[in-house]
Amino acid sequence: MKKNLMISRFFATIAVFVCASATFAADIEISKLGAGKDAISLAGLRASGTQGKLFSQTLMSDLERSGWFKVDSSGAMRVTGTAEEAASTVQVSCSVAWAGGKGFQWSHAAGDEDTRRTAHLFADEIVRRTKGVPGIACTRILMVRRNGNKGSDLFMCDADGRNMKQVTHDHVYCVGPRWTADGKAAYYTSYLDGRPCVYRVAVDGGPRQKVSSYLGLNAGASVSPSGAELALILSFPGNPELFLMQLGSGTLTRLTRTQMAAEASPAWSPDGRQIVYTSDGTGRAQLYVMELATRQSRRITFRGSENLNPSWAKDGRIAYATCRGGPYQIAVWDARNSESSETVSDGASHEDPSWAPDSRHIVCSQRDGNNASIYILDTLGDTPIRLFPLSGEWVSPDWSER
Repeated sequence: MKKNLMISRFFATIAVFVCASATFAADIEISKLGAGKDAISLAGLRASGTQGKLFSQTLMSDLERSGWFKVDSSGAMRVTGTAEEAASTVQVSCSVAWAGGKGFQWSHAAGDEDTRRTAHLFADEIVRRTKGVPGIACTRILMVRRNGNKGSDLFMCDADGRNMKQVTHDHVYCVGPRWTADGKAAYYTSYLDGRPCVYRVAVDGGPRQKVSSYLGLNAGASVSPSGAELALILSFPGNPELFLMQLGSGTLTRLTRTQMAAEASPAWSPDGRQIVYTSDGTGRAQLYVMELATRQSRRITFRGSENLNPSWAKDGRIAYATCRGGPYQIAVWDARNSESSETVSDGASHEDPSWAPDSRHIVCSQRDGNNASIYILDTLGDTPIRLFPLSGEWVSPDWSER
């Protein structure tokens, strides 16, 4: 019975069950550091035509959603120039200037790209130039929509919740989508053949490839930063263990040998030298980090009855779902201070975190009874944002790197 529960929680990536108590315990903490915002003016941006105005509106939304800016006509940082409609697209020629005589020029003709993406590109360039971190406007979010007894499928949308597209049309149970580094494909587990196998699918259309179909469970596929290896969970040895697969040859390397435990949810460190994963070797799910060079693992979570579904940020922090006496919440573990593990969500149950490439925002699912929505959390304290208003059960989000 226990092993069946473990599989349902950790390997099928089914919605995390609510903890025993529905009341909130005193040790639930909300880390609200706050973030100063730079006032940026778009008053000098002359937008003409329907596409020019769409560009201006999208740029404003992107800058504010980034968390770093407040659009204000009196802002010391200024965007000036033109966004002109041209053959149902937009041509942009702008200057960005800020204190100390700093600034840059930016021009772009949309061409085959749509107007919204042109605005995303400009917003990300402003974030990169002024804050030194990757922007998130051009990124996309992959997720699963469950449709009751009609199965599940993969969907994706832009980071602002627009441009929703259905990736698969199988109407069978699928779980755990994870982007490839180039943002062109995803790995996921599907019961397409009646049992859990790992597939690779091109998200914008193209062939699908069955990657892992060993006896038993094939799940948790996560591609390495180099794109050469896949971490995954396989149960053919007798219980779910952590493996590495060489994508070129298909060669397997077994990383764990825990006969009385089950592993799940591997995620790579940014440098590809470590993997964080879940194991119930202590009787309840906790997070462990393995050094691939030595194959040695160490436990990193000690607060909460269960900790699972880790995601590793570019800056070295790890987000995960934690149960601390109430509904699951999203917590962040900082390798620079291993005793610090603060929650960044509260209220309803939050599950399946995934970092944005800016190492500031986290996408997750928020559960309300049988329904679940996708939310963006800001680790610096901005109000959580519901990604899109569509009803239903939306789970297992994953944020692309680009």
